[in-house]
Amino acid sequence: MDITMPRGDYRPFKFKIKNKDTTDFNQDVDEIYITFKRNRNEKDFLFQKRLSTGDITKDEEGYYHFSILPEDTDELSYAKYVFDIEICNENPKIKQTKTGTLQLTDEITHTENEVV
Repeated sequence: MDITMPRGDYRPFKFKIKNKDTTDFNQDVDEIYITFKRNRNEKDFLFQKRLSTGDITKDEEGYYHFSILPEDTDELSYAKYVFDIEICNENPKIKQTKTGTLQLTDEITHTENEVV
């Protein structure tokens, strides 16, 4: 999954967990982490979304939803970042990871120009 968006914008996403044979994984999972970093080798992350904290939710159709919020990217440079989606479950024991990139582009309307 590759994401391109202006820095400081709100962007909702959804995804489904698939089995190796590409059918839907129709069980609840214990935890999902979506971790954003400057690069793959960096230990510290920039921001993270978790199922256990309510940042990620699941709908009736089996899609998981999360959003990148303005405050997640407001202070980041225009650049390409990396992220992974890690799915953890104890019964049955699974650990799946999908990787992607987040490209932050320049803003047109900055926060201080927004009128609410």
